[in-house]
Amino acid sequence: MHNLRIRSGCVTETLRSLVNLRVLDISKEVTDYGTDSSQEACVDLPLAMVQVMRDDPRASWQHLKSIDLAGNSLANMGVDRAADIVSLLLQRNPRLERVSVLATPLDGHSYVVPVERDVRIINCATRTQAVMALSDYWNTDRDAFTAHALHCVYYMLQSGYDDFSDNEVAECAAVVCAALRKHLHNLGVQMAGSACLYHLCKLKRISRLSISAVRKCVDRCLDAAETYPETTQLQKNVWLTICNDYLLQLSGINFYRTCKVALESMLINSDAGVSRMTIAIVSIVAPKMRSQDARVLASDVRYVKHLVHLMEQNLSHFRNSNSNGVRAENSLYTLKFTLSALWNLTDDCPATCVVFAHENGIGVSFDILRLFENHNNIQTKVLGILNNVAEVYEQKLLMLRNSQYLEALCECLDGDFTRADATGRNRAVERSYFAAGVLANMLLCEQWPHGARLSREDVNERMVKSIRQWPMLAVPMVSYSLESSANANPFRYMTMLMESDLLAHCIRLSKDSSVDEGVRELAIRIETNWLERTIHGMRVNAALTDQVESPSIPQMCA
Repeated sequence: MHNLRIRSGCVTETLRSLVNLRVLDISKEVTDYGTDSSQEACVDLPLAMVQVMRDDPRASWQHLKSIDLAGNSLANMGVDRAADIVSLLLQRNPRLERVSVLATPLDGHSYVVPVERDVRIINCATRTQAVMALSDYWNTDRDAFTAHALHCVYYMLQSGYDDFSDNEVAECAAVVCAALRKHLHNLGVQMAGSACLYHLCKLKRISRLSISAVRKCVDRCLDAAETYPETTQLQKNVWLTICNDYLLQLSGINFYRTCKVALESMLINSDAGVSRMTIAIVSIVAPKMRSQDARVLASDVRYVKHLVHLMEQNLSHFRNSNSNGVRAENSLYTLKFTLSALWNLTDDCPATCVVFAHENGIGVSFDILRLFENHNNIQTKVLGILNNVAEVYEQKLLMLRNSQYLEALCECLDGDFTRADATGRNRAVERSYFAAGVLANMLLCEQWPHGARLSREDVNERMVKSIRQWPMLAVPMVSYSLESSANANPFRYMTMLMESDLLAHCIRLSKDSSVDEGVRELAIRIETNWLERTIHGMRVNAALTDQVESPSIPQMCA
C-alpha cells in the first residue's frame, strides 16, 4: 500500500477485515510531509486506522508486527498529536514491534514508548536511530527515504562526529557505502551519501576506518564521479573525500581507476576547485601505478593536451596577478601538481612526449623556467619533464636548435650546493642534476648547430664542472623502482650491472688514456667493486657447498 492514494470508499471497513495483517506499509514517497504537492483529496490511512480503534475499544490487529508511516502527515497537527497516534497503535496492537515515522512530524523528536516491550521506532532523533533508519531503507526501492536518512546521518556527522564511537563510525561507513552502491542512479542519494563519506574520511578521521572500508569509500566515490560527470557539487564531494594524504598512501587502492576518473573529471569540469583537487590527486597517484597502466593513460592525447593547457593557463594567471594574492597562490599550487603529473605521465612514454611537444609544451616549459628562476622546486619538475622529452630524438633536436633553450639549461646547472631545506633536501643539486640529464641527452646528437659561445665542448665542460661540485646528499633525491629493489638487496646492483652493457663500457673507459681522468677513475672503481663482489660471491658459494656436502649435516628424509 506504499504511495497508495484512495479518493473515496469505506476504508475503515476494509481495515477492520484485515484480521491477519502482519506487515503494513502505508508510507508516502515524500520526505517532507508538509510539501506534498498532490491536489487530490485522498483518504488519510493512518487516521482511518485511528478511527477504527476509536469506534471500537476492542478493535486491533493482533498479528501486526510492523507498520511504516514514513512520509505521512499524521493528522498534520503537530508533534503531540502524531505521538498520540503512534502511542495508540502500540497500545492496541500487542505484537507491534517496529514503527517507522521517518519524514513525519515525529521525525527528529524524542519519543517515549508507552508499552513495556522492545519496540523499534525508526526516525532520526539520535545518531543511532539515524543510522538504524538508513540500515532499514537502503536495501529497498524507497530512494526518497534512503536519501532522507542519509541527510540525517550527514547532519549528525557534521555537528557531532566526535560523539560517534569507533563501532558507530564503522557501521555508518558500511551502510552509507551500501546505500550508494544500491542507489547509484539516484542523484539525491549520491549527493547526501558522498557528503557523509567526506565527513567520515576528513583529515585524520579516516584513520578510524579499516583499510577495506576506505577502499569501499573510494570505490563508491569513483562510481558517483563516473555516473554524474557534470554535476559540479557531487564532483566536489567526491574529490574532497579522496584528496586525503593518508588515503592516497594506502595499498590496495585502485590507483589506475582513481587517476583515470580524476583526469576525466578534470576534462569535463571547469570549476577551479575541482581542477585543483583532481590534478593534485593525479600527481600523487600517477607514480604509484604500474608502468603499463601509466602508459595506457599517457597514450590518451586528450589528457596530455589538457595538462599542457593547464600549464599555460596557470602560468598566465600567475603573471597577470603580479605574483601575489590568492589567485597567484592557487595558480602556483595547480602548476606544481600539473608539472608533477606530466613528469610521471611522460616517463618512458615517447608518444606522450611527442604530443607534449606538439602542443607547445616545450615552449611553455622554458617560459616557466625563466619566470620561476627563484623556485628550484618548480624548475626541477620542469627539467624532469624535459628529461623525458629529451629521450625522444626528434624532440631533443628541437630543443638543441634553440640557443635560448640551451643557455637556459646551462644556467640551471649552477646554484648554491651548500644549502639544504628543512627536510634535508638540496634543491639546487636536484635542479642541476636534471638540467645535466637534459644536456647529456643533447650532447649525444651528432650535429651541433651552435658556435664557440655554446660549443659542445663548452657545454660539456660546464656540466662536468657542476657535477663535481655536488655534495653527498643527506636524503634520497629521486626514488626509482629499480633503485628501491636494489636497496633491499645490494647484490641486485651487480645483477643490474651484468644485465646491461655498462660494465663493458666501464672497462673500455678505464683503459682509454684519452678519457678525462675523473671519468677513468670512476670507471676503475666500478670495475674493481664488481670484481670484489664477484670474488666474494664465489667464496660464499664455495663455503655453502662445503657445508651442504659435509657428513655432519643429517640427510633429509625424502
